[in-house]
Amino acid sequence: MKKKNIYVSTVALIDWQGKVLISLRPEDKILPNHWEFPGGKIKINESPDHAIIREIKEELTLDINKKSLKPLSFNTHTYEEFHAVIFFYICRSWNGTPLSKNKQKILWVEIDKLKNYNFLPGSIKFVLELNKLKKK
Repeated sequence: MKKKNIYVSTVALIDWQGKVLISLRPEDKILPNHWEFPGGKIKINESPDHAIIREIKEELTLDINKKSLKPLSFNTHTYEEFHAVIFFYICRSWNGTPLSKNKQKILWVEIDKLKNYNFLPGSIKFVLELNKLKKK
């Protein structure tokens, strides 16, 4: 049986200290207790950047201007239940203070410490890319 494709946009919100916001997936969701970058599924007829703006507003009560989003990478990963196509952005400017509306645990983590967290398999590539970006 062919697995369903899902399209996801995620973002590394990088603060003035060079720390990145990550969140822990709740136990009642698929792939619980994994860390992830904020974001979510792209709706039909929605662009990846608009999905980020919408998801960050819904999940973290932050306002992001489209001009602040910079595409960094993408990845594909086959999970047990589906195949994910993941768009990954970086953003260094937003309005507001992050507040998890879904009651997910959120942390600001230094880029070189991200490798110490148990990330979703499809996001590990992005952790490595952020480390390379930091070294430039």
